[in-house]
Amino acid sequence: MEITVNNLTKQFEGKLAVNDISFAIGEHEFLVLVGPSGCGKTTTLRLLAGLEMTTAGEIYFGSRRVNDIRPKDRNVAMVFQDYAVFPHLTVFENIAYGLRSRRVARDIIQESVPAAARTFRIDHLLKRKPRQLSGGERQRVALARALVRDADIYLYDEPLSNLDAQLRHQAREDILALHQRKQRPSIYVTHDQSEAMALGDRIAVMRGGKIEQIGTGTELYERPQNQFVAFFIGTPSINLFEVTLRGEGEAIWADSPAFSIRLPEELYPKIRSYVGKKVQFGIRPEDLHVPKRAPFPVDADTMIGGVVNVIEPSSTGSSVYMSTLGEKSQDFIATFNLRLPATYLGKEIELAMNLRRAHLFDFETEKSLLYS
Repeated sequence: MEITVNNLTKQFEGKLAVNDISFAIGEHEFLVLVGPSGCGKTTTLRLLAGLEMTTAGEIYFGSRRVNDIRPKDRNVAMVFQDYAVFPHLTVFENIAYGLRSRRVARDIIQESVPAAARTFRIDHLLKRKPRQLSGGERQRVALARALVRDADIYLYDEPLSNLDAQLRHQAREDILALHQRKQRPSIYVTHDQSEAMALGDRIAVMRGGKIEQIGTGTELYERPQNQFVAFFIGTPSINLFEVTLRGEGEAIWADSPAFSIRLPEELYPKIRSYVGKKVQFGIRPEDLHVPKRAPFPVDADTMIGGVVNVIEPSSTGSSVYMSTLGEKSQDFIATFNLRLPATYLGKEIELAMNLRRAHLFDFETEKSLLYS
């Protein structure tokens, strides 16, 4: 069953929380809604669940319009941020609650609940109360309660935000196991873009109640349609520099106080009309390289210089926080798959840019000049 959302809008006291969004979810798809706090992610989820009434627009589960159908009749399973387990019920009764409310036969409940608990490794906890459980165990109770239902759509409202890093990783695997077992449309809300990239078949990036872009993680990362998506997707975030495009013969250069670089010829058809104008130039930290290790030809027209301020080691190398040279210095970040020694702190170094992975954005509209 596909889920279709057409021109969905929700207004609270004159403020648009969800602003005319449309999208579709495939029969077996896992879609992630990601964006900063207050962008409309959770409101969208609650509209799908029927916990909020739409101001405008339509929601279809398959061919059935569900706008006016009560939440309990939409056959939706939802996992909440705060787990929403009943403190006075045992783990067994918490998992069985939805089945009992639908008057499922007792023998089916006795069979289904332990099976769901085994999937999430809590079958030894069925007689305990929530106060006797850890945060991760409570989250698994909520997931088991969703699994035990044969729902048409599964919704997750930031279910891992209260867990520590190790538990979050394990819970992600549990959620993907649930999705693979059920093979039903699933929508997951998070503000963590790393979590979105790890879970989603597709990702919808939201801002101000609107969807800025929807696509696979690779599409959003490599071909962002605007500056916001480019900045939001990727860790560390993309480096942005204000530049002026300059024509010199057949060549087009990007000039800033920090550098002057010759842009690749394949970009010229898309950027020629911007010669003489200010644009935003974006380069991701991983596309800055120590010249001797760069996987592309290096010359003076691809270089940026800077002072090393901080070196942050990581499991795969290091993130280096730098400032451009000159009076109007600007901070930027480079990531290397090698450990830069502490002796580089305070030193000036030059890095080579992989310009075939650079991004350019309209200074006013913030739309990509390359991928819009």
